[in-house]
Amino acid sequence: HAGCEVVQVDSNLSESRKTDDIWADCAKAIGLVQRQVILMFGPPASGKGTHGGRISKVLNIPQLSTGDMLREAVDSGTEIGKKAKTVMDAGQLVSDEIVIGIIKERVKAADCSKGFILDGFPRTVAQASALDDMLAATAEEVKTVLELSVPDEALIERIGGRWIHKQSGRSYHTKYNPPKSYDGKSEPTSTNMLDDETGEALVQRPDDNKSALPKRLAAYHAETVPILAHYKGHAGCEVVQVDSNLSESRKTDDIWADCAKAIGLVQRQVILMFGPPASGKGTHGGRISKVLNIPQLSTGDMLREAVDSGTEIGKKAKTVMDAGQLVSDEIVIGIIKERVKAADCSKGFILDGFPRTVAQASALDDMLAATAEEVKTVLELSVPDEALIERIGGRWIHKQSGRSYHTKYNPPKSYDGKSEPTSTNMLDDETGEALVQRPDDNKSALPKRLAAYHAETVPILAHYK
Repeated sequence: HAGCEVVQVDSNLSESRKTDDIWADCAKAIGLVQRQVILMFGPPASGKGTHGGRISKVLNIPQLSTGDMLREAVDSGTEIGKKAKTVMDAGQLVSDEIVIGIIKERVKAADCSKGFILDGFPRTVAQASALDDMLAATAEEVKTVLELSVPDEALIERIGGRWIHKQSGRSYHTKYNPPKSYDGKSEPTSTNMLDDETGEALVQRPDDNKSALPKRLAAYHAETVPILAHYKGHAGCEVVQVDSNLSESRKTDDIWADCAKAIGLVQRQVILMFGPPASGKGTHGGRISKVLNIPQLSTGDMLREAVDSGTEIGKKAKTVMDAGQLVSDEIVIGIIKERVKAADCSKGFILDGFPRTVAQASALDDMLAATAEEVKTVLELSVPDEALIERIGGRWIHKQSGRSYHTKYNPPKSYDGKSEPTSTNMLDDETGEALVQRPDDNKSALPKRLAAYHAETVPILAHYK
C-alpha cells in the first residue's frame, strides 16, 4: 500500500533498552509531534528575564521557574503541592522527586501544549537525569539548552542597575534595558521604575549588590558547568552559549538575534517594495505575492481595515483622523504590527511604499527585531521620469484589490487595445468589476509626485544599504 508505513519496533527489554526507549520508537513511528523543551541558564543580570520573555512570547510557550511552580502547587493544594507543603513546613528542603512531580503536573497545562522553557532548572546532574526520564515517558526530550554567558567582571559592574517586575519576572536595567517610565538621568526609584506592560512599580532583589554577587556567581558556575556537559552528550540536544555581554557594539537586539537563531526560529520573508507612480508595483508586487503566497500590504488599506474593524489601535487612528490630524508613526507601526499577526502573513509579507521616512524605517526595524526578524529584501522598480510621464495616462486600477493595468503595457482581457478606454471596457480580470483611474494620474500632476517620491525613497534605500 503506497500510503501506508509498516514499522517494526524492537520491543525487547534489556539492561540497555528500557520501556521508555521502546515508547520513544513507537511515538516516532506514529509521527507524534514533540513539544519544544528549552532549558535556559544564565548568571544573575545576564538577561534571562528579557530574552526568556521574548522566546516565550514568540514561541507562545511559558517560561517556568521551579520557585513559581512550587508556590503555585502549594497554593492550589494539589496532591504534590500538599507533599511539598509538609516538607517546607518542617523546615526541610523539597526533594528532587517532589520538584520533578511538580514540573510533571505543571507541563500538562494547556499553555504548555507547544512546549515550555525551564528557567534555571535542573541544578544538578541528578535532577537533569530525573528530568530526562520524566520527558522520555512521553517520548520527549530536551531540544535546546541555552546559556547566556557574561564575564563575571562585567556582571559585577552591571548588577546594581537591575530592576524586576515581581509578578511576571520581566527584567529591566537602568542603562541597558530601561523601562519607558525612566528618563535615564534621575535616581532610579520605585516611583520612576515602572513595568512597561502593567505600570506597576519594579523592585530590586536584596542580593543584587556587588558584595553578594561573587558568591552567587561561584555557586552558579559550580552548578551549571556539569549540566551543560551532561546535555552536550545528548545526540538530539543542542547546547548553545550566547554572548550576553552588552557593550557599545553589542546591543540587546544583537543578543536576541543570537538567541532566536539558537532556538531555530524561522524568519518570515519581509519585503519592502518601492516604485514611482506607474512603475509596475501593482503588477509585479501582485506576482510576488502570488508566487510566495504572502500578502502585499499598503498602509492606507491597513489603516482603513483597522478603523473599520474597531480594533484598539484602529480606534486610536479614528480619533486622530476625525480630529483632522495626521496619524502618528507610532499608530501606523501599531497597525502594521497587528496586521502582520494574521494567518496570511505566516510566511511573510510585502510592505508597499512603506516606510516613507528614515524614522519610520527605524521604528519598523525595532518592531521586527522584537520577534527576531528583519527586512530581507528592499525592491525598487526604477523608471526614468520622462518615460513615466509618457506612460502615466494609460494606467487603470482595480480599487478593491489594488491590481494595476495599463492600456498599452498590461491591458485587461476586456480591452481590445484600439477603442477609447472607459469603465465599460476596462474590467478587472479576476472579478469583472470596472477599473478606475486615479485623479492625479495625469502629466501635469506627475512631476510634483515624482519629486516627492525621490525625496522620500533615496534616504530609505541608503538606510537599508
